[in-house]
Amino acid sequence: MSTVFEDARLDAPAATRRAAVRKSRQGAPLSISGVLYGFLLVGIFSVSWQIARPGDLNFTISDGAFLVVILGLVATSRFNLTPMEGFSPAWIFALILMLGSLFVSTVVNGEVMRWLVVALQYSFAYLLLPMMFASFDQKTLQHCVVFYILGVTFSQAFGNIANIFFDYADTAPIFGNNFITGMGRLGAFSGNANNNCAMAGFALVLLLYAIDRGLMNRLLALMCGVFLLWGIIASASFGGFVICLSAVSLVMIIRSPQWAILALMTLVGLGAAYFASGFPLPAPFEQRVYGALAGGGLKEAGTFAGRMELAKEAWRMSGDTLFLGLGVDSFRVVSIHQAPVHVFPLLLLTEGGLSGLIGFLGLLAILWFRALTNMSVDPRRGIICVGVLLIFTLFTLTVPHMYARLWVAPVFLAILTCTRVEIPRARPRPRDELQASPAPIHKSDDSATWGSPS
Repeated sequence: MSTVFEDARLDAPAATRRAAVRKSRQGAPLSISGVLYGFLLVGIFSVSWQIARPGDLNFTISDGAFLVVILGLVATSRFNLTPMEGFSPAWIFALILMLGSLFVSTVVNGEVMRWLVVALQYSFAYLLLPMMFASFDQKTLQHCVVFYILGVTFSQAFGNIANIFFDYADTAPIFGNNFITGMGRLGAFSGNANNNCAMAGFALVLLLYAIDRGLMNRLLALMCGVFLLWGIIASASFGGFVICLSAVSLVMIIRSPQWAILALMTLVGLGAAYFASGFPLPAPFEQRVYGALAGGGLKEAGTFAGRMELAKEAWRMSGDTLFLGLGVDSFRVVSIHQAPVHVFPLLLLTEGGLSGLIGFLGLLAILWFRALTNMSVDPRRGIICVGVLLIFTLFTLTVPHMYARLWVAPVFLAILTCTRVEIPRARPRPRDELQASPAPIHKSDDSATWGSPS
């Protein structure tokens, strides 16, 4: 199926191209494609802002923007039903297997209405979202990469600056309990400190892609990198800190070992200068992360011990849930701790049975296969997919259900942007030819650099 904003005018006669230029200069009326493009950018800019929603309803501003885009694509017959290309049937089957297992287990042991809510969330996140992204051409997706980075950076900048002047008591009534936690950890607009660390990690990996492709001005990219690193530190998540920096380091080493060594030396130098100056580390980071890294052991890493107890309980329980699970959201009911296990595969195994876990592992395997296949073709782009997937995969071991769009949007964006064959840029034409036949202006031209002077 054709995608939106494809440059279909490239082979048009010169007279047609000149007419298009004249029309654009006169100010053509806003088209449906322009409206969808605008809503798409709004959605991706705010996709990490989980607190931007009404009450406890898991439907954010970003979800609303994406829903408008999806309905517009369907109405104009531009909705791509094969987001994973040849693997799309396997992708849909794996999703049906996961949700079907949860359905059977919930019918027997739980509340069917709760399954319906969760199934809608997963279907939107793992089916409609990749179909939506796949309906746009690569240039538009590259713009989405930039807007995702800017959206996460704005969240980190706003949250960190607020954390300097305000505390939990000041921000909780306005932004919720986890924008800044009681002990000073930064959740920012994601509404959770651990999730916030992951969002900054995703954005850092995609920032390397944006820099490599010239999608952002270098000064703007540097500012984004500083705020994203600050966000990872201020989140004070031991697991998130190790996961995100490991993924970013891997991407940098594969893409450019020289730059990776230079960046490491720079960070070590800045760190040494910071310690030598006598400035203290942020209290939450020092307590939860630095203590564990400095030899205090994982018991120093916040709630690690409590989460391990939940994981052990789920593993003991899984022997009785291999064929029939407990049903959606039932683990917290039967658990002696009255909380969900923060290991997503274990949660699926206990609530949906072995077939539910196999379904999710199938989805993960398809994503990894596409990333590694692209890695063998184009390592510089493929490693971006690997870096994003590494963060996503390792975070499945630290969180419960993962149907919030903030988890999967950067994954699909990376996969669908970096695995496509890039169209080479056209050669610059001689000056006299340019004067005789001016090229049309394309809204989605990726030769523009975000943040550069016009």
